[in-house]
Amino acid sequence: MKKSRVVTKFLKTAALVLPTTMMLVSCGKTAPIGSAEIDEAAKIIIGEVDWRDVTELSSQNPIRKSSRAVADVQFANGGRCTGFLVADNVLMTNNHCIKSARDVVGMKVFMKHETGRQKSDYAEISCTQYVGTNAQLDFSLVKCSGTPGQTYGKVELDGSGATAGDDVYVVHQNCDYYSDYDCDWSKKYSEGKVTEVTDMVSHNADTLGGSSGSPIFSADSNKVIAIHNSGYGGNWMGRGVKNMGVPMSRIVPYIEANFPGVLAASSTDTGSDQGDDTQVGDDNDTYAKASSLAKNKTVRGLAIDSKEDVDIYAVSMKSGEVLDFSIFFSHAEGDLDFKVYKKVGSNYKFVKAKESSSDNESVRMRVSSNATYYVKVFGYRGAKAKYDLVFKKY
Repeated sequence: MKKSRVVTKFLKTAALVLPTTMMLVSCGKTAPIGSAEIDEAAKIIIGEVDWRDVTELSSQNPIRKSSRAVADVQFANGGRCTGFLVADNVLMTNNHCIKSARDVVGMKVFMKHETGRQKSDYAEISCTQYVGTNAQLDFSLVKCSGTPGQTYGKVELDGSGATAGDDVYVVHQNCDYYSDYDCDWSKKYSEGKVTEVTDMVSHNADTLGGSSGSPIFSADSNKVIAIHNSGYGGNWMGRGVKNMGVPMSRIVPYIEANFPGVLAASSTDTGSDQGDDTQVGDDNDTYAKASSLAKNKTVRGLAIDSKEDVDIYAVSMKSGEVLDFSIFFSHAEGDLDFKVYKKVGSNYKFVKAKESSSDNESVRMRVSSNATYYVKVFGYRGAKAKYDLVFKKY
């Protein structure tokens, strides 16, 4: 985030005695309450400033389309970061922007802070429910009211990994406030390349403090390959050596394991879905009538609608593959659970149960032999509830 003038003056003075090359991580002019980082140049301009306003692009340009899901995140104390919608109602930004629920208090999120728009047209959305965070991976999730992702779009996260030399672009809320302190941090895009891939993705697209939490898109797929979070080098004017982000190849598995409902909501919009709910019938309450699930399957609008009702799904697995199965529901409506069985000869051997008192249930397990596995969904003590399911194998 940008800092106050007082902090900026202090840091410029400190530059006389501190090394001039360092890792810089923060949000913008002022860090939010609870944020330990207060470095003024979280990100780096490399060479000449070559970012541009997204409004210069046509509405059909892929970068312009991607930019719709990117937001200006402003904190109660004047600090700011960038964020982006990863689901219909979930916003992602950096952990060093939002470390806890108290950082969300008074936060404002604007989807259309763009050049040429009046402030009244910035399209504010309400994102006030803290979901969770991971400091090591430097990301946080916040739930928004309604379904803004259906209005403004949402990004697709690519967990397959980046490669050095890949063309990328970063969409972020920023301006060169070193040259003009009172400039407007309207929505910009910066093009560049991946320069190195380790446990971080290094790139040379221009950013500055305030770009924290920006999505780094692959220019080929227009999917998000990393979340931008830091820069290296610096001459106290925001100019440096390289920028970096945390790859989605590290973040996506963590979200799927710890916040499984978040990405499920958007998975029906991706090319990985190989079916819809019309292919799953209601008459699947026995092993013989089990609904067969394809390799990647997302189904909405299912239900356990009576005390006796069960839904059984069959999945064909090969040795070494991972069975990844999740159901998403509201515990307030009814508590649903499921059990996994393996067919051995003419019998069905119990493998694992997922039974808890929280919303949603999920399992991820590597199978040891070629076999058909069955997942039986049921209501705890006769509970009834609607649910969605996501099945993957890899």
